Amino acid sequence: MSNASSYIRIDNVSRRYGAFKALDDVSLDISKEEFIAILGPSGSGKSTLLRLIAGLDRPTEGRIHFEGKDVTELAPHKRGIGMVFQEFLLFPHRTVRENLAFPLRMRNEAKGEIEERVEWVAGILSLSTMLDRYPSQLSGGQQQRVALGRGLVARPTLLLLDEPLANLDRELRQEMEIEIRRYQKQLGIPFIYVTHNQEEALSMSDRIAVINNGRLEALGERQAIYDHPQTPFVARFVGKSSKFQGVVEPDGATVRLTRHDYEFALPSDKTFKPGDAVEIFVKNERFDITPKQHGGAGIPSKVVDVVLRGPFLEYVLETDRGDTVIAVKPKRNDPIPLQERVLLSWNPADCHIFKDGADDARR
Repeated sequence: MSNASSYIRIDNVSRRYGAFKALDDVSLDISKEEFIAILGPSGSGKSTLLRLIAGLDRPTEGRIHFEGKDVTELAPHKRGIGMVFQEFLLFPHRTVRENLAFPLRMRNEAKGEIEERVEWVAGILSLSTMLDRYPSQLSGGQQQRVALGRGLVARPTLLLLDEPLANLDRELRQEMEIEIRRYQKQLGIPFIYVTHNQEEALSMSDRIAVINNGRLEALGERQAIYDHPQTPFVARFVGKSSKFQGVVEPDGATVRLTRHDYEFALPSDKTFKPGDAVEIFVKNERFDITPKQHGGAGIPSKVVDVVLRGPFLEYVLETDRGDTVIAVKPKRNDPIPLQERVLLSWNPADCHIFKDGADDARR
């Protein structure tokens, strides 16, 4: 991938540690005002990529460019970047003001410049009334804002964030997701956000780069990554899905499940040969549940548990073959009762189908 107008360009970057390949030929372009999430499971290589962008490590192969300039060998402090980590890393014996000023003092900035920058970043992050407090006097969200402030106070041209919300509780994390996205739009600089949490990636980013086993598995706008996964791994990893095995019928237009008595029309945008073994992924919220007495087509199942998720219900279903499937539906006044016999089905346009073994073929 190459784009002369890119603000950041990562060209065919690989990183080996002995025989282990942490990153494998990754190419990525990032525009100037973009919020991009690097999403992947633990050990996938996403933090390695962040370290290479920051200059904390060097690629074994490939080059990294900022604004058309090759920075592959450039020291971290010369790259104009800010970094925010999972741990707040605040000095407990220093006030918020002193914590924010610390990066500037390390650069020997003038006193007046330091004061101006601290007031500027405190205003953006709503910390102006807390400048004389110590970290122990702050909530977790306030401490995280101070950590963000230290990354921003030097007015970087790029901010790198490595799982910065991992230590916050769910409610606070959701609040910070909104705030961080607002800060990025206000500042107009690229944010590169590393996470294994798909909810964070989907709620904040403009685009998502999915990393798996050191390779760039997918890259696209967040809605496209969720609704139109291009590989089995992305279909399985982004969003909660159930997986089924099937085979394409002799007519070439129908898929029959191998473990269940259910068949459905092959979506018009999919082409397989008769007899092809396929994998089918269905997002949990895309299932249809029909009481069995109403008739129709579907996988015979029964409701074994119902879990309340705010405005939604998770129906835990057990198929007649003993498989467990979770279907998510909006909460209603007459929920399906426990032990109710139901038929589980889906709109063929709402499932994702891949040739069996497609993931293995990519390795």
